Amino acid sequence: MADLVQTFGKTIGKLAADDPVRSRKLLVTGLKTFRGILRYMPDKRLPPSRQYSAVALNRVMCRVLDHAESAALVSVFQPCELLEAIGITPMCAEMLAAYINGSQAEAVFADAAENEGIAETYCSYHKVLLGTAYLNVMPKPAMVINTSLVCDANHLTFRELAALYDVPHYYVDVPPEQSEESVAYVADQFRELAGFMQEHLGRRLEEQKLRETMIRSRRTVENLRACLTEKRTHSLYGDVTSEMYEIYLSHNGLGSPAAERYADMLLHDLRAAPPARGIRLLWLHTIPIWQTPVKELFDLNDRCQIITCDMCTESLTDVDPGLPYESMARRLVYSPWNGGQKRVEAALALADELDVDGVICFCHWGCKQTMGLSALFKSELEKAGFPTLILNGDGCDRRNASDGQTATRLNAFLEMLEGHSHG
Repeated sequence: MADLVQTFGKTIGKLAADDPVRSRKLLVTGLKTFRGILRYMPDKRLPPSRQYSAVALNRVMCRVLDHAESAALVSVFQPCELLEAIGITPMCAEMLAAYINGSQAEAVFADAAENEGIAETYCSYHKVLLGTAYLNVMPKPAMVINTSLVCDANHLTFRELAALYDVPHYYVDVPPEQSEESVAYVADQFRELAGFMQEHLGRRLEEQKLRETMIRSRRTVENLRACLTEKRTHSLYGDVTSEMYEIYLSHNGLGSPAAERYADMLLHDLRAAPPARGIRLLWLHTIPIWQTPVKELFDLNDRCQIITCDMCTESLTDVDPGLPYESMARRLVYSPWNGGQKRVEAALALADELDVDGVICFCHWGCKQTMGLSALFKSELEKAGFPTLILNGDGCDRRNASDGQTATRLNAFLEMLEGHSHG
């Protein structure tokens, strides 16, 4: 299977420069074929919720590649209930790059971006995304929408792609001050965004449809919060890829039927799961799901488990369906990632809430904020009694990480944790 995927990725890459449409069609065909495998021959060791999320995310990716005219390119932190209500699919920038990585085709697109002047040290998710656009493999979306929250690459990537495709671009500015004044400021931007979308898409946003979407968001958030309570005392078999699927469903997917169904299924699976066992870990930031040692150590393993990734909990703020614009604004303004110290404090609270044995802080290639905070993460978490590993690597480009070094560091960390638990 690994050799087949590698050949598939090489073929996509070879076609990209000379026949980008064919390259895209091959990618979509491969994804649809894989969805058939996920649906009819799933890994039965995974709980139903995890099986469902894999199929749901594959369907979203195929939809945005097949029907980009009804999709909006968004950053992962962008609330998308307005898109759901008006019938536009979020084309998550980071998710698209992750699927390119899963197809083992990312190198060609990263090189294409660098050939256009994008720095080698730029975030590889965004670099791969830009490369798919420069080579015309990524189809033209209806519009581009992004927020200033967290990611420095946002400022260049989305502006560049909106100009490249000559499509409308809306930017949601989030102040660093966490206050009701900031909420009101951002809520007004969402109101403007609603008008902006209606004007440029030629579609009408129905307030009742938006309310129904926000009700689904509220139920999803409430169930995902309840899942955190269950994760403290239960161990649910999972894999690292499922954590990445959950990042989308707890962010751009909020308000969709798929996210609501996933959260409901996950809560049911957790309540039926066995008691907590093995080494329990909190993972900070994105996960290099492509790396063999990461998958071998954390996929379906009784020895150790990633209880959650902090990105899956970042967006779980209160939702009031009667105040949709304020609810979306509050999610951004009061995000624990809206400020470095707040993010550290959130990691401390999450480690304590989940009663984990240790923490892994992943410093993804090109992510200046996480790298800058890594020493503070380690200092504050270890001061609170949570051993912490700072792991450098790349979540999206195989060329910027070493399997050997990753395996050595992870195994040494786990052996240290096991020594503590037996001491």
